Amino acid sequence: MDLKKALDLVKGKTIAIVYIFENEEAEGYKHFYIWKNEILTNWISAIYQLNCIPYIMDLRTFMYKSSNNSLPQIDFILNLNNGCFNLSTMSLVPSICSFLNIPCVPCNSITMLSCENKLISNNIIRNTHINVPKDIDNHSDVGIYRPKSLGNSMGIKIGRSCNNEGLFQEFIPGYDITIPFLFNIEKKKMEAMPATVYLPDSLDPTWIYNEKTKFNDEGFITTNLDIKNNHIINELIKILKVFEVNTFARIDARIKTRNKKLNKNINNIEISLENFYFIEINSMPTIEVGDGFDLALNYILNSPTNTFYNCAREYYNIISNPTVNGFILLNSMISLITSKC
Repeated sequence: MDLKKALDLVKGKTIAIVYIFENEEAEGYKHFYIWKNEILTNWISAIYQLNCIPYIMDLRTFMYKSSNNSLPQIDFILNLNNGCFNLSTMSLVPSICSFLNIPCVPCNSITMLSCENKLISNNIIRNTHINVPKDIDNHSDVGIYRPKSLGNSMGIKIGRSCNNEGLFQEFIPGYDITIPFLFNIEKKKMEAMPATVYLPDSLDPTWIYNEKTKFNDEGFITTNLDIKNNHIINELIKILKVFEVNTFARIDARIKTRNKKLNKNINNIEISLENFYFIEINSMPTIEVGDGFDLALNYILNSPTNTFYNCAREYYNIISNPTVNGFILLNSMISLITSKC
């Protein structure tokens, strides 16, 4: 599908943004107070970019209006109810959308629950050709603990753990890597965008990209690259189909190294099925300036050989004040429209 036809298909649609409960103190919510300024504003701008109509409400309002049949005509719902420890609460928006037969961006409740619960997703991935770190005894001093549901690298730590609510796995020395995936309206299928690689300034392979490092922006380097290994990408696309990911998502992984010091020249690193270890699927990734999708799109716009290049370049030529949120929203809406055809 060409871009102009895609823009015509979504023009004038009403898109409801449903964001987290107001005034909550639950673990995981503190990061998402920025909905009120940066992230929420970016999505509203994206809706206007596409000549669509925004309708904004918090989760309680959405639940109330859904129950008493007072919602206006809504064509799509953009679910921003994430960052919560309680996965059952996170599934409220897509579940209600399913009941009301309203397409939900980015995913339905089955996808969200199976991806965001790391215990489930890790066990499913073990039956594929992708490596998963081995589960180990949580009294080990050399393992890594990950909460089963919290995002944003929260709660990750190296060393023994008495918490049984997550995964305790072998530690994989090396690099962190995140690969964004997006429905490509031109190719009419899910495809990988350029990956973002994270490595420490110290080049120490025992370093981890955790919450403290992420939010303090300290001690790490990022770089982008296209993963040329089609075996890995093909396997990851198959995995996304299993989880019914149809719009956008990120897959986080670890690239194992045998060296005692990491190579700063990322482009010389071999990424293969042998040294690629699955960490998690983020089916509801945060989209913000400087994050994985934004970095990937900036890389694409300067890479004529990339599969998204023509579509992205045309979007940036046609749309006034284009943004990564607008580009992702357009591709996601077209995915959901065409899936019903």
